[in-house]
Amino acid sequence: MGRLRSDTHTSMMESSRRPSLWAGSLRRDHIRLDDLASDRIEEGQPYTSSKSGPSSASRQNSFAWPFHGRHASEAPSTTRSSRFTFRTWQPRTFFRPHDDTASIDRSIVPDYVVNFIRGETPETLARKKEQRKWGQHGVEVTPRRDTFASQPIEYGHYYSSGTDLTRDLNTFSSWSRKSGLRRHITGWRGGVIFNSLISFIILLVGIICLILVIAKAKLLAGESAIFSGDCATAEHINIGIHIVINVFAVALLSGANYVFQVLSSPTRREVAVAHENKHWLDIGIPSIRNFLHISGFRAAVAVIVLLSAVASQVIYNAVIFTTQNVVKYDVLFVTQSFLDHAPFSNDTNINAGGLSNLDIINLQNTASQAGAFTNMTSTTCLQEFSSIFQPSFDAVLLIIDTVSTTSSLIRTSEPGTSLTTFTSNNNDITAPDGSHVQYCLARPSAPQTCSVNLSGSILGIAVLLNLATVISMAIILARSSFEPLVTLGDSIRSFLRHPDPTTDNACLLTKSDVQKGDWAFSEAQFFVPENHYWFRTPSLSRWALTAASWLAIGAPTAVALGLMVSGNLDDPLTRFGVATPQFSFLPPSPFGTAQMPLVTALPQLLLAALYLVTNAHLTTYFLSHELSLFARSPRSLRVSSNPAGEQTTSLFLTLPRPVSWTLLAWFAAMGFSLSQAVFPGVITFSSSNSPSTGPRPTDRIVAVSFSTQALLALLALLVALLLAILILGCRRTGAASFASGEAKGNPLVLRGGSCSAVISAKCHHHDIAPPGLPRQQNEREPWLRSIAWGVVEEGSGMRPGRCGFSANGVGCVDAGRNYV
Repeated sequence: MGRLRSDTHTSMMESSRRPSLWAGSLRRDHIRLDDLASDRIEEGQPYTSSKSGPSSASRQNSFAWPFHGRHASEAPSTTRSSRFTFRTWQPRTFFRPHDDTASIDRSIVPDYVVNFIRGETPETLARKKEQRKWGQHGVEVTPRRDTFASQPIEYGHYYSSGTDLTRDLNTFSSWSRKSGLRRHITGWRGGVIFNSLISFIILLVGIICLILVIAKAKLLAGESAIFSGDCATAEHINIGIHIVINVFAVALLSGANYVFQVLSSPTRREVAVAHENKHWLDIGIPSIRNFLHISGFRAAVAVIVLLSAVASQVIYNAVIFTTQNVVKYDVLFVTQSFLDHAPFSNDTNINAGGLSNLDIINLQNTASQAGAFTNMTSTTCLQEFSSIFQPSFDAVLLIIDTVSTTSSLIRTSEPGTSLTTFTSNNNDITAPDGSHVQYCLARPSAPQTCSVNLSGSILGIAVLLNLATVISMAIILARSSFEPLVTLGDSIRSFLRHPDPTTDNACLLTKSDVQKGDWAFSEAQFFVPENHYWFRTPSLSRWALTAASWLAIGAPTAVALGLMVSGNLDDPLTRFGVATPQFSFLPPSPFGTAQMPLVTALPQLLLAALYLVTNAHLTTYFLSHELSLFARSPRSLRVSSNPAGEQTTSLFLTLPRPVSWTLLAWFAAMGFSLSQAVFPGVITFSSSNSPSTGPRPTDRIVAVSFSTQALLALLALLVALLLAILILGCRRTGAASFASGEAKGNPLVLRGGSCSAVISAKCHHHDIAPPGLPRQQNEREPWLRSIAWGVVEEGSGMRPGRCGFSANGVGCVDAGRNYV
């Protein structure tokens, strides 16, 4: 501000003596306000009646306060007026602190004295009353520059001094104090309350489920079956629960990211300290680099709320898993005569499978019936019965190429034995006696049953993490004095009210200049207009982080899908969340049913990281877009707290709600697809029932299972996400500068991402009055009105032009001209 020209300084000094925005009331025994009514009041012009206002004309053109010097004939009488005299009295309350800047007791001093001290005149007070009564008049459009490009953004929209620009303001020690209820349901506080409420609802659902599990199973550890029966029904229940789980998990993650952005946003004091040390901060985006410059308490809470939400996404996806009940298949090597009811021996030396005589007779009788068994070649048989389980068949007869005169049953093996045990070097199946298998017959099994299980211990951990998330979110609401620069509007409002001296006279400062240490220029700079595409807004490091996060989950998904499909071309696609023999693999060391769901849910960490990175990437896009709009047309500031005048507020911070909701739904779908693409394959085995022996003892295996359909859906969503980011990056920022008769470039784009120094450099020279127009009191506070950014003072000769925000119309930044 100290570098303004002398003539500008003079105009500022004159404007400083103009009426104050917060004027008191007039004493009615000294002046009649009705005598000052007018429709459109202009400086230096007499009042004329208007059809829209009162019909009475003014009886005089100028007025004075009662204590001003007058002629003898105009001296007021010492006799008290017959009119009732009253004063404006405002008692102090909780919302009106005692550090009132107007320290004069209003119960003693008349209002006209207070108004005089504030710089008011009877004319200005009458204008205020008239404008409040009859509305705003005299809106004018005053072109500032005679160029085509400047017309859309230049305007002369002047508000009368009576316009209520002090809405939600406190005229005392803190201009930004509001009533407690409204203050906590709007802006970022309202957003934190909303996300805390969502997290609390999810917490209640988790607690209720935990109580039901404990009541049913009588213990917290272990697992509880919430459904047992038909596998198709169990599959639908599993899909439905995982859809809800992933919606909840992404909602928690989104809310935690919201709170993280608020907590990592700097206050104005922290920005000032950082700028004094030539450090810049991120504004308007979630930031980890700000941790070095904000309070340690906020940084710790931000880390806790984010980590607890990320861990919750993993833990919640490990709560539910399904179990398939599969019958172990019996393996019998027989001769061709076995099918013709030839006699057999049931000696224990050849009956390792432990089949009873009745079991073997039943198999022999069934095999002689046409169509009761499935005929397979030895190669197909080897493929079907070489996996870790076989859900479709419960017995297999391997027909050998030799003839036995003593017994048609050559050998039985333990139930569930893989046929790879009997393969030779050329992958032929060889019987224990050395004969070769010609073909095999497989008996289809009865429909299997499945169960949907819930792990009580994992659910307990998820509830604790959810509780930590809710508490961390609520902590921020307890700090009523916390006023961060969360949105772009917050920072512009702060820098306009209190300009940053470290970036004075550097309106064309860029992030690359800041990173080089060039915070201030010794001479004016020229603007080089060029078309800006959104992909140039994020820095190279942010692009690298986004690409790495995408590849961390996209590459393994593509590789796994390619390997599995290429290895099983006959049946390449398997259903969501259903374990199949060809796509289930045993780990090197055995895992329990409590550990394997956690292992298979670990890829959710990569998905959570991708969400956070993508959210920050898109936020950077829209932060630059929001700032660039001020160079195209006047806009009101969107602030995160304490809106005043024409300022607006919203629950979203930078990323618009439609984009944020779309991103949430997108990642909920990817989270669900991932939970069904990689999951624990829990298989419970049982042997065939027979009337003689009854049910056999059961055992269980826990494998890692994959679904190719879910992998394909996940990969498609990932590719679509990447394309959306790239396509959005190809969007061009609207032009707002003028070069060679063509609109080109925008001086407000944030090339390289968010930077507090760049934003503060744009917020100077807003106090320059338009040429030939008197400066009004409310023009000293443009942040309360709709403002635009551009040329506020044209350069001439060797004097450079000046750029900044203004509510009185601006010109376009031209190529070939220098600005400060």
